[in-house]
Amino acid sequence: MSRLSFRPRPLDIHKKIQIVKSIKDFEDEEATTSTRNSQLLRFAAEADNEVQQTSNKKSAPEIPIPQFVVVDTYERDYSRTFTQPTSYLRGRGARAELGEFIEYDLDNEDEDWIQEFNNEKKILTPEKFEALLFKLEVLDHKARERAGIIMPTLGSPVPVLLQLDSAVEALQSHSVKYAVLQSVYNYWKTKRERWQKPILRRLQPPPPVNDTNPYNVFRPREKAHRLHTRRMQRRENNVQSFEKLRKVRRNLDQAKTVLEALVKREEKKREVMECEVNLQRNQMKYKHETQIIEDGLALPGFPPISSRIGSSEDDFIDSDDMENSRPCIRPAAVGNLSFMDPKTMLIPTGRMKRELRVEMAASSSWMVP
Repeated sequence: MSRLSFRPRPLDIHKKIQIVKSIKDFEDEEATTSTRNSQLLRFAAEADNEVQQTSNKKSAPEIPIPQFVVVDTYERDYSRTFTQPTSYLRGRGARAELGEFIEYDLDNEDEDWIQEFNNEKKILTPEKFEALLFKLEVLDHKARERAGIIMPTLGSPVPVLLQLDSAVEALQSHSVKYAVLQSVYNYWKTKRERWQKPILRRLQPPPPVNDTNPYNVFRPREKAHRLHTRRMQRRENNVQSFEKLRKVRRNLDQAKTVLEALVKREEKKREVMECEVNLQRNQMKYKHETQIIEDGLALPGFPPISSRIGSSEDDFIDSDDMENSRPCIRPAAVGNLSFMDPKTMLIPTGRMKRELRVEMAASSSWMVP
């Protein structure tokens, strides 16, 4: 008997698979495949049976209800003391957030040292000793960050940069005597120089990737380097990128210093130029005023004041020429010079310049052969 041909349809992921429980299901294979209606009816019947089974299961109680007894005196024994506040409830931060948490624990060497230190009298408590060592480690780490000393791997030694004076100044809030703090600092520095690394675990640099020692844990994760296009290029946060950024920062600071010095130099040059201009203006002003006074106070038969004092390089008129070109002044006018009004002696500077130029041209015309 030939099979009925029908159009294939995609598989339905929500359709349940038929479970074969006995061989009898294979006997009527041809009969079930001859018509699709019988198959659909059987699936519908099975679905009804499954729905009935699940509904019966859900109706049964799954969680048992515990028995309880009502206490009549509960309200009297336990009064309601809680009142609804007008503001939100606030929670306190953790110890690490409050700054009271100490990450360092004393080891055997530290316990032996503090026991020997407190041999005669209990001067330092273990809790205070832990706090001091933790603060010294954090301060030294900050000093290394400011100096730019970063150790990428565990094998390289980590120097101690924290000085005693800086430590004493930073630990004044702990109310510890100077002698005790000095002893703790010397012990911590000796231990750090012997270990060649920080005694606080989170401040120690990670071990190298190729280190096979199983006790050196917390290795850095090997990152597979993937090539990116110019458009998809990303910046990697590693030590090399950090060193490049530090170099760029240093170059920018140097360029800023050079530009500031250049600006100061240009300002000084401008100030010098302004001073020279003011000096030249004052020299020209006092030179013309001196010439006016000499012309007004000169007596016949006496050389002018400038010829007696000495002429400078800027004097371009000879004293003899000045005498020849100067008009004669009457003795009567000279005798009454002290009684003259000083306002009558003031001659405009521009007019005096023009008269001097005319007189110089007249005196030099008869000297030419």
